[in-house]
Amino acid sequence: MAAGNELDASAAPGWMQRLASLILTDDRKQRRAIMMVLATAAMYTVCLALLAFGVLYAVFPVEQIRVLAVLLALASPFFYVLIRCGFNLRFRQTTLAFPQALVAQSVVAFAYAVCGPIHTATIVFLAMVTVFGMFDMSTRQVRVVLFYTLSVMAMVMTWRVHTDPQVYQGPLELMNFAMMATCLSGISMLSVLVSKMRKRLRTQKDELARALARIQIVATHDELTGLTNRHHMIALLGEHISRHARGGPGFAVALADIDHFKNVNDTHGHRVGDEALITFANQACTQLRSVDLVARWGGEEFLLLLPETKPPGDPNSGIERLRAALALTPASSHVPALRIAFSTGLTRYIDGEAIDDMIERADRALYAAKDTGRNRTVAV
Repeated sequence: MAAGNELDASAAPGWMQRLASLILTDDRKQRRAIMMVLATAAMYTVCLALLAFGVLYAVFPVEQIRVLAVLLALASPFFYVLIRCGFNLRFRQTTLAFPQALVAQSVVAFAYAVCGPIHTATIVFLAMVTVFGMFDMSTRQVRVVLFYTLSVMAMVMTWRVHTDPQVYQGPLELMNFAMMATCLSGISMLSVLVSKMRKRLRTQKDELARALARIQIVATHDELTGLTNRHHMIALLGEHISRHARGGPGFAVALADIDHFKNVNDTHGHRVGDEALITFANQACTQLRSVDLVARWGGEEFLLLLPETKPPGDPNSGIERLRAALALTPASSHVPALRIAFSTGLTRYIDGEAIDDMIERADRALYAAKDTGRNRTVAV
């Protein structure tokens, strides 16, 4: 369904896309804020139409309704300009739902005061504004809007009972206030539940995102060294081969094996052996180029993916930097005198060959490096 919407948007005429960008901006969050303002504007437009109908049939006085109409006509454009120019981005709540709700409730209170015989019909808009805003306002803001609305409406009702007792009758206004307060208080309580639900869903979403990130790391990285694992490196090799087939740079691979690693485990224990593997991984990430990739291939064996650069260089130069750094770096904090060395089989990718063939060639070169004295690189 989402794909269909994207296709529809891309298929829209260019002038419509430009008009949408002009009115709504290209920022997704800003578009949402503007859409809220436009939805409010639509509600105000309906109210203006009802006012025009009432004036046409002399339901209420024109002078007071004219002021109300001006307020309705200016409220939404005012907030639209604030959001469209980016003023709302200065605040944490970018939709400006809280000030919009206060303005809307003030306008409804004024409408209650001037609509005469049909003034009770305006109460429904108080509830509508509260419901409309509770999905973007915090619990505290909803309560402030509730207190503000009840206070303003109490003053308006009291004033109109004294100034126009025939239309705004005291007992009826008291009942209206009681029902309004009950309804708005219920909505306020509902907003608390909605807020807690949003918070819980947000927390679950964050936890799910972290869990997925951990799963992604576990699936693609070695737990001990933090390097790319064998499975993911094979996928990366496939990507480099595909890129090279489309005219991208070539690359070399090197299989590196820590020399006499079994003796390290037998002499100092697996804890020291694990530290030696971590030391190799850390130094490899430090000494090799930023474009180079290192994976733990298995046990004490590592695979280095070395892309070609311009101007082309010797892929073994980074390996030699790594070799020199390891000769100066303690392999374990528990055995400061321990140093590790490694043998390497280096080969370049040949166009069209399979990954297994390339790795097998590097493996043969690695064994040749071991057979000729270790702590060296043999390139084939």
